[in-house]
Amino acid sequence: MDLLEQVSSSKQAVAGAASTAAFFLCEGLLGQHFDVVPNGVAEPQPGDLFLFPLASGGPGWWGAHAGVYCGDGEIIHLEGHPLHNTGTSGTSPTGIVAKHGKSHLVRTRGPAKVLRMKGGLDAAALQWRIQAAMDMVLEYDAVTCNCIHFALALLGLGQLNGDMMFPALQ
Repeated sequence: MDLLEQVSSSKQAVAGAASTAAFFLCEGLLGQHFDVVPNGVAEPQPGDLFLFPLASGGPGWWGAHAGVYCGDGEIIHLEGHPLHNTGTSGTSPTGIVAKHGKSHLVRTRGPAKVLRMKGGLDAAALQWRIQAAMDMVLEYDAVTCNCIHFALALLGLGQLNGDMMFPALQ
């Protein structure tokens, strides 16, 4: 990949991530599916969606890293990592499904906005999806397979992505 392709690819990734976050954070979607949990008012519940600011420090919550609270102080999320050799003709980004402690993520990523699904969710289905996700191998893509898509699929809202990137979680 030459420099021009790398710059173009980077611009597309940034635009894709920003547009996905903007769509997800739009008032209509929030109001339709989630309530904002005020800081410090309630203990997290399994299925709560945590939105952390991106390291780039963009304005407001337009760029957010998403994770889902599993219970027991843990949050599951999808991280994109640098390119790795696929063993074929090129490289592709690795998607790492990880569980981290809530306090660790708050300390390393900053304060989170917490959203709770209206009407609750099926806790058994969430735990099943979390277990299935921990064994998944994913190619991270800022436009089609990012942390927001992953979190929505875990919550059973994968249809909001407009595609089926995570059919094993549905």
